[in-house]
Amino acid sequence: MNRKIERVEWLGDAQRVNLQWRDNYTDTVFQNASYDYTVFAVPFSMVKKMRLPYLPTTISNAIENMPFASACKVALEYKTRFWEHYDNPIFGGCSTSTDIPGVGSICYPSYCLNCTGPATILASYASGDWGARWVSVSEEEHVQYMVDAMAEIHGQLAYEQYTGKYNRRCWMLDPYEGGSWASPTIGQHQLYLPEYFKTYNNMIFVGEQTSYTHAWIASALESGIRGGVQLLLELGLVDEAKATVEKWMARWIDV
Repeated sequence: MNRKIERVEWLGDAQRVNLQWRDNYTDTVFQNASYDYTVFAVPFSMVKKMRLPYLPTTISNAIENMPFASACKVALEYKTRFWEHYDNPIFGGCSTSTDIPGVGSICYPSYCLNCTGPATILASYASGDWGARWVSVSEEEHVQYMVDAMAEIHGQLAYEQYTGKYNRRCWMLDPYEGGSWASPTIGQHQLYLPEYFKTYNNMIFVGEQTSYTHAWIASALESGIRGGVQLLLELGLVDEAKATVEKWMARWIDV
């Protein structure tokens, strides 16, 4: 655990998958461990950086060419839910829009309505081109821009109520993701999806990018069920695979 895999080797004689990593990126010697099977739950944006054994053309192209979208979020904490106390109060939702550049969607909490104490607004959820542009801006400047944007929308009260606490997330900056979600182009779903149901030299690929839908946690979870069923079938555990399909209502999988 806590290892960043850089190289994958197929040991044909032993029928095992050998994973290689370094304790530090400056190391010249790789550590390694071999396994009967390996399930890759890593985004293809990261898998494509690995040294992989030979894979058939179509799955290799999926790993190499799957586009990934970019998005950034900024959440700001306020002392009270002042937006719920307007003459026209705001109770949850992401319908607020603005022409302030780069803000994107604004989401107000839909839980604990009319509660007292601090609450958090998703002050910005920007994807597409802006999701990439914000990566070039420092975290401090990015957050301050959204603090100012909230004050432009809600007035001076937004400055007064801001606690100074925030959370900024730009997925392109995550060293284990390198992108927000898979964004297949025309024809890629039809071409690549059948490949994910195959096992290549005891390697199974799961993750949001291998699912039918994208940009949501459910996509990753569904792919995990599929990968688990796939592994059970590889091990000859057909009854267990059927039970998994039934328990998790994965009836789109035919065992």
